[in-house]
Amino acid sequence: MSYHIAIVEDDPQQREHYAVALRTNGYRVSEYANREQAIHGFSQQLPDLAILDIILGSEVGGGFEVCRELKQRSPQIPVIFLTTRGDELDKIYGLQLGAWDYQTKPVSLEFLITRVDSLFKIRQGNTSHQAEVRMLGDIEMNPVTMRASWKHVAVDLTPTEFDILAALLANPEGASIEDLVKATRQGLVEDNTINTHILHIRKKFKKLDPEFNCIKTRYGFGYCWICQ
Repeated sequence: MSYHIAIVEDDPQQREHYAVALRTNGYRVSEYANREQAIHGFSQQLPDLAILDIILGSEVGGGFEVCRELKQRSPQIPVIFLTTRGDELDKIYGLQLGAWDYQTKPVSLEFLITRVDSLFKIRQGNTSHQAEVRMLGDIEMNPVTMRASWKHVAVDLTPTEFDILAALLANPEGASIEDLVKATRQGLVEDNTINTHILHIRKKFKKLDPEFNCIKTRYGFGYCWICQ
């Protein structure tokens, strides 16, 4: 299977470098120079992965808008942000939108290909798992579709959030920050990034159930899941 990757980058030279490298490694690539082109392209065909620059021409947050539009169409599509902006708030906002990875330019083509290969290997690995839905109290987890539900209502989790939640459920005594970092399978991940992911997961459950209180903080260690 040849995965389809969308690149949204306003710098034509950088866009070409990314596209050539990805095609050389067997991926199908669609190239877009701005938000309008990308949105139109998504209306024709959704990608398996989107690589987005944040600043698109005169639109300082154009990549964020592309991500938001893409997630509205299909929340499970992973997104990698590539940007010259290394601001922590940008990173947090990207994670809030459901980004799988966030890399500050310049990023080597070899590293980019490694990250993309890693993402699809993770997804292939998930599909090789037993297709049984795991149930623990009111939560259901499907490792094949990477979907979770709470009291039979779907929870809109990103792939990274799903992996973190799965790690919590797999460790009845609690999962350390190190455990959760490993669960993301994203290389260098800061403690604050894990805390941000947990915050978003909690908010998504509370949106469905204001009484939700299953994810507990274990100070100095990590988090644990307590059935209500």
